[in-house]
Amino acid sequence: MPATVFKQESPVEIGRARRGLQKKFVASLLIVGFAPGIVALFATYLYSTQTLKNAIGDSFQQIASATARRIEVMIDDEIDGARHLGAAPLVVRGSVEAANMAYHGGDSRARERLLQDQNRQWEEFRKGRSSTMPAFINLDALAYVQGWANIRRETYENILVTDERGTLVASLYPTVEFLHGSAVWWNEAFGQGLGHTYVSDLYEQAPGIYLLDVAVPVLNDEGTQAIGVVKLVLRRDNLMKAIMEIRVGEHGHGMLLNTEGTPLICPVLPPKAHLINDALMQQLMQPKPGWVIAEDDAHGGHNSIVGYAPIRFTHRLSRSSLGGTQWYAFVRQDPSETYAPVYTLLREVGMIGFGMVTVLASLGFYVGRLIVKPIVLLHEQADAIRRDVSDLASAGRFDRGLRGTTDRRVAIRTGDELESLASAFNQMAETLEESFKKIHDQEGELLRKEKLASVGQLLAALAHDIKNPLGVVRSSAQLIMDEHQPDSVKREVAQYVIDEVDRLTNRINHFLRFARQKPPELRAVWAKVLLDASLQEWRALGKGEPIRVVIEVCPDVPALLVDPDQVKEAFVNLLVNAREAMPDGGTLRLSAQLAEHVRGPAMVELRVADSGIGMNVEHLKHVYDPFFTTKEYGTGLGLTNAKRLVENNGGQMMIQSTEGQGTEVVLRFLTAVRAGTEKEEACLNQRS
Repeated sequence: MPATVFKQESPVEIGRARRGLQKKFVASLLIVGFAPGIVALFATYLYSTQTLKNAIGDSFQQIASATARRIEVMIDDEIDGARHLGAAPLVVRGSVEAANMAYHGGDSRARERLLQDQNRQWEEFRKGRSSTMPAFINLDALAYVQGWANIRRETYENILVTDERGTLVASLYPTVEFLHGSAVWWNEAFGQGLGHTYVSDLYEQAPGIYLLDVAVPVLNDEGTQAIGVVKLVLRRDNLMKAIMEIRVGEHGHGMLLNTEGTPLICPVLPPKAHLINDALMQQLMQPKPGWVIAEDDAHGGHNSIVGYAPIRFTHRLSRSSLGGTQWYAFVRQDPSETYAPVYTLLREVGMIGFGMVTVLASLGFYVGRLIVKPIVLLHEQADAIRRDVSDLASAGRFDRGLRGTTDRRVAIRTGDELESLASAFNQMAETLEESFKKIHDQEGELLRKEKLASVGQLLAALAHDIKNPLGVVRSSAQLIMDEHQPDSVKREVAQYVIDEVDRLTNRINHFLRFARQKPPELRAVWAKVLLDASLQEWRALGKGEPIRVVIEVCPDVPALLVDPDQVKEAFVNLLVNAREAMPDGGTLRLSAQLAEHVRGPAMVELRVADSGIGMNVEHLKHVYDPFFTTKEYGTGLGLTNAKRLVENNGGQMMIQSTEGQGTEVVLRFLTAVRAGTEKEEACLNQRS
């Protein structure tokens, strides 16, 4: 056998190989280099964010504290003013003492009648039915109150002075009632003669008009007992100024609210139009100023920074003051404005991180390519050797695979372990090449021995099959030569001799086909043409059994690269076996399609399926063994010869059978075109 010539292939295209190692290298570089950086950036971001929140929260706390102090001072000033008014000895206190003298001595019923009469006169005057001021109104006290109120006319809605029975002594405006003994403010301020300071909650007198009452007792000369009450009815405007002056950004503002969560003063919404939720109020109700992060700030903001400060007055207030609650100054800002510096910081940190990722990824890709490139080259060359060995291992394809093997060498000069690996790889390739040459040299001897063994087995089987028919032929010839035998017997014996000779001739032809080792002459042939030719020859050999033939050929299946005569011979043998498996008729199904889920080159799949008697598991194990048959008249070489012809043409043969259900034979052959063409894809799409 001639020596095999090894040729040098063109350089391998590295880009086709997988780059998993390079990706891992880049990922490792990013993890090692970027992870500490991102952790540091994240820590910096958290620290900076917390620092910024602390700064903003402290600022809001200071604003809330300053607002609370202003409100405290304003209310305390009004309380002091009311006390000074009630302490005017010659006018206010004197008028109250004079009014109280009317209750001392005399008949109580007469005093009640007097009060009822005075109340009637005041109602006539208040409702405009009388233009004369009632005489029991102290004009000196009224003039004093009017002069005192003129100093800050815009502050007061009204000023009242009452005696110890809650009866009106003087009023800045005649719009109030005469009797106030049942009013909360009077009872809280008079305190059964003990005297207390009372400040009401904000209340709405008319739509859009909110007032605040400050009531203090008028004390006697010793200052030990209350003898009357002075009430200042304040407009909310002064308190509104203290709140409205709070501006934080474009939408940040302050509020005055009580412990029930009711905003008393809000520049955005009317009082009591919205409530502060209980969770936030629990955070705000603290004895000292502070700031918190509000999940819901009652203005549509979430995770807002709010500052708060409790309002504590210098004067001790009565228990019912401020509606029985406590006031708090509250400062909030829209979260988008509050966190704008945080978002800016986040963007900057993100840009820095993105820049780091880009730089590290580029560096890792470049360095990884330098490291991975030799490994990729080694991988491709090793995979090429694997394919060569796989071709060599395919039955009947040793010569073709050997001619396709190449001298695989890699030249790597890195001065490290990769260069040592390349050197070891080259030595392995050289050793493998020498082994291939030895195998090639020994192939001829192995084939010769295999042929001798097959010939010996063939001759033994042939001698066994010829011996008995020859004895019968000899006996028949003797009968023909006997002159005493009638002509009818001689004709019957002569026909028997002819049948035996035909049977011997058929068996000798099977042996000759098995013994011949003619190499295939490969050329392109369409599957439909091959199937039609095989069916035509099969029908010529048939006996007219009722067999239904179904042909399914994909219209775009590519051509086969085979020897059509050899493949047709194998196919006819399979068709004959299918006919013999259906003695009572049945269905014979032939199909041609592009093989799916097959690694390597594209292949066409031919199938022969019958609905015959099938085979059991034990028979399936020996169907390819020479001279194995379950038929009384068979040679046992049909499937053996068919398999040899298929594999000589670079194909594969597989048999699937179920006893009592039928048999299916699958043949696969290489296509005459490259895999991945539009026709093959159209065929696969049509099948799916």
